[in-house]
Amino acid sequence: MTGGPSLDRHEYNQRLDELVSRFQGRYGQVEYGDAISPSGESRKLQITVTVPGWGLPIAATMVFVEKHAWPDLHWVPYEYAYDLHMEPKPSGRFAFHWARGIFHVHCDDPRRPRPDHHYKGAQVDDLFWAAEALFVMIHQGISCHGLQPLTNWQEDL
Repeated sequence: MTGGPSLDRHEYNQRLDELVSRFQGRYGQVEYGDAISPSGESRKLQITVTVPGWGLPIAATMVFVEKHAWPDLHWVPYEYAYDLHMEPKPSGRFAFHWARGIFHVHCDDPRRPRPDHHYKGAQVDDLFWAAEALFVMIHQGISCHGLQPLTNWQEDL
């Protein structure tokens, strides 16, 4: 999704509908929506899955965010964050991120806390692949073992 496929307005709405239909009932309770910036030049799509949801004790929350810009009659992706938060917080977090032009992984393993939480990662072309990988971690646990820290990464203030 480096710049990824651009989507016209109709294709963008179809993408949201497709994502929601594929998530419904798969992992847990789904909430979704999107928001357009006041300028109309950017748009954020968000899907939140509460695992398992429906009034049962929550094991985890998965949040999938994609941000798009409107440079030339199409929505073009420029960031994503596909996050897993184990419950109760802070019981661990793992995420695939594309931010500041860098593909990376965010990892917080509560069993082995480390000062660095951002690691080298690769582009994720398939949101459903990311969802499956995160869902497996809900059952197997989060581990940052083997991840290489990003050098010179600084948190936004």
